[in-house]
Amino acid sequence: MKLNPPPRAGSKADSAWIRMKASNTVRPYSLSLTKEHYHYSPGPKHLNSKRLMKQLGSSYNPFWMSIKGRYGNESHERLMLLSRELAAGALRYQRKLWQAAQHLSLAPAGIKGNATEAARAAWRQWLVQVATCPLTSWWVDMGTVFWPRWVRHTDCDNSKASCSWPPGMTCTQAQWTHIKLLVWHCWIAKERVKTLQHCTWRQIPYPVVTACKCSCG
Repeated sequence: MKLNPPPRAGSKADSAWIRMKASNTVRPYSLSLTKEHYHYSPGPKHLNSKRLMKQLGSSYNPFWMSIKGRYGNESHERLMLLSRELAAGALRYQRKLWQAAQHLSLAPAGIKGNATEAARAAWRQWLVQVATCPLTSWWVDMGTVFWPRWVRHTDCDNSKASCSWPPGMTCTQAQWTHIKLLVWHCWIAKERVKTLQHCTWRQIPYPVVTACKCSCG
């Protein structure tokens, strides 16, 4: 998705542009990070961290963003410790799996007598474990037109071929939230006899994945 220079600031077209570019229908990580898609970049005087931090205000979230370079992946267990939001999302979907498993009357073949209920409990637990879809995350350099420049991306950990038995279902994105980033916007405006370029930082919502579930796709 390209972020081309918007219409004149303050106009109805400008407001519509912001709604279109930052709407809730934008899928996670669909904004293009290709340099050729951004015609203008902020200069050194526009990259004052203290001023930008003040402009971003309470929207700054150290879990999701960083003004310094960050590297490496995080495991699902580590993410659950770092973010209450992600932990709550994972717990919500695991509860749904347990509720679904409780209604199953399955028992592995060959199990009889008093061992049946214990075998069913172990079978349900195994099914829930297989159907649980963990998250993984990595840090992405968004480039100079976004601030903070480094943003955590999360997605389903698809290290296993299938999350169902029999196989066939896969882990898919199920829950999202929006963080706020600053993006560098430039536009052309006619003022009397001159045509001038204006640029400024603006807040936009940026969708990120907070939970995954086992699905048919």
